[in-house]
Formats: sequence, C-alpha cells, structure tokens
Amino acid sequence: MTTHDDEQQKWEYIGHRLMQSSDLQVLCGVTRTSPGVEKPFVSSLTAHELEAMVTFVLERMREVDKLVEAAAQQNPSEVPYEYRDRRQEYLRLQVPKSKRYQSSELYNAEFINDLDEGYDTLQGVYVTLKRALSYLFEELHYRHGSIDPAFMQSLKQSCSEYAEVIEQLEANRKQESASAGHQSSIKLNLTPERLADLLDCLEVFFSPSDRPDLKALLLGHPVDHKLVFDGNQNRLVEVFRRLSYNGFLHESWTSLRDWLCRHFSYRGKEGVADLSMNSVWDILSKAKGEPTGKSRICAFNWLSYKTQASLKRTA
Repeated sequence: MTTHDDEQQKWEYIGHRLMQSSDLQVLCGVTRTSPGVEKPFVSSLTAHELEAMVTFVLERMREVDKLVEAAAQQNPSEVPYEYRDRRQEYLRLQVPKSKRYQSSELYNAEFINDLDEGYDTLQGVYVTLKRALSYLFEELHYRHGSIDPAFMQSLKQSCSEYAEVIEQLEANRKQESASAGHQSSIKLNLTPERLADLLDCLEVFFSPSDRPDLKALLLGHPVDHKLVFDGNQNRLVEVFRRLSYNGFLHESWTSLRDWLCRHFSYRGKEGVADLSMNSVWDILSKAKGEPTGKSRICAFNWLSYKTQASLKRTA
C-alpha cells in the first residue's frame, strides 16, 4: 500500500466518523448545544484537519464527476427534458455505485432528505459528499463566527466547477446565522437560589425600570427593547462566558453573542452604545478583552473563573 493510499484511508476514516456523528444528531433532532448531548466528532478535528477535510471532500466530488463524464463518453445518451437544467445529476444517476464507494459512510451514508434520489448510484455518493461539506462548513462557522473569506475564495478558485455549490452552502450558513441573529431566549440551568444570586449581582448595573425585564430575560422570556448595562460591555459578556464553561448555559458562542447583542446595550464614556458583535465574539470564544480580576463581577463560589489556557487543557 502506498503512502497516498494510507493518506486517503485516513481521510476516508475521518469522513466516516464525521457522517456517523453529525447525521445521528440531525436524525435525533438535537444540536451540539442541546443539554446532555455529546460533542460531534467534527469538533475534535484540528483547524488544519478541518480545512484539509474540506479539500479532500471537494477532490472526491471531482473524482466522481470525472468517472461520470468518462461513462457518458463511452455510452452517450440524450438527457431527458426534466433534467435539462441538471445534466450532471442525470449522468451521475446512470452510473452504479461501485464497491470503492461502499467502504466509508463519507460515500455511503443513508439519505436523510426524502427528496434525494439515486442512493445506489454515483449521485448518491455526490449527495453524501455534499452533506459532509455542509457539516464541515457548519463547524468552521461555529468555531469562528464566520468562515474566512480568503479560504472560501481559495476553494472557489481551486475547485471552480463547484463554486456554485460552495456559494449555496455559504448562503445557507448566512441564512441560518441571520435567523440566529433573532435569538430571543436562552436557557439557564440554575437553581432558584443561584438565579437569585445572579440577579442580585447584575441588577445594580441596570436602572430600576429595566430590572423586571432583566429577570424575564434570565428566565428565558423575550423583551421588546434593549436593556442598558451601566458599565463596560466586557464585564457583562464575561459573566455569560463563565456561565457557559461552568455548565449553566448550553448555547453556542454564536447564539449567545446574538442574544446578548439583541437584548443589551451599555453605557460607556461616550454615552449609550450597542454591544459590538466582534468584541462580544472575541470575549466569548477567545477570552480576548475580558475584564481583569478586579473588574470581574458575579464572583460566586459556584461560578468560578477559568483561564483560556486551563479550559484548553481540559477540553
């Protein structure tokens, strides 16, 4: 077996685990932020492995379409009228799935969309590869808040025949992100006593008129206006970061950022301002710009502070 074969088997195994784990969450109707749910396999990949896996999937899509074109040249046939705008899909449907594509769930996972067709053909392989690509893009978005434009542009240039597919998946992510931007509630897993502690600490930073709405937000109810935090935004945001890594909050960083930015503003030196989405993201996901020990609020025994380094060691 060649080094190339070993390398391919490695990525096919990663793809197999990726599809098993991510498909299971979709079929069970849960997400990685659902209480008690294990993290999907894709979350264990390093940044290098994640981007390399994206490239590997696109290369396999190209491989499938080269096989399809070769088969079409050997056995030319007229494309039916109903497939006039989906020629490549029709051609994939004409080529049976070989044993080569039955060894890994990356190529052979069961369909989860009732509208898909051609499971036993190369169209089935293509459908599964495209779904794998969507999971990888979702993970990139989850980790960074958005997908690096330079990386996406590089993909579109190196795999230009799939630029439309990449743009479609990118648009889907943006649409989901926009929906998340309307995040109206979060779920805190706190005892009544701990919720009372949290409220007692936070409400001194809000006007008396905003305090009932603050309690409503913490109980998971939406409010129709932004509450003004009297202090630097990083002090407020860091409290919710601590609630998250201590296990009292199970929202993704993206959802939590969107919820905070939707419901809070802050009073700084120049007056009242909206929370900065970029700053909130950096504090939540990287601990960048979080307050020093003296400025930290809500320092309860049950809400311990952990450094970014210690969190990485225990991840």
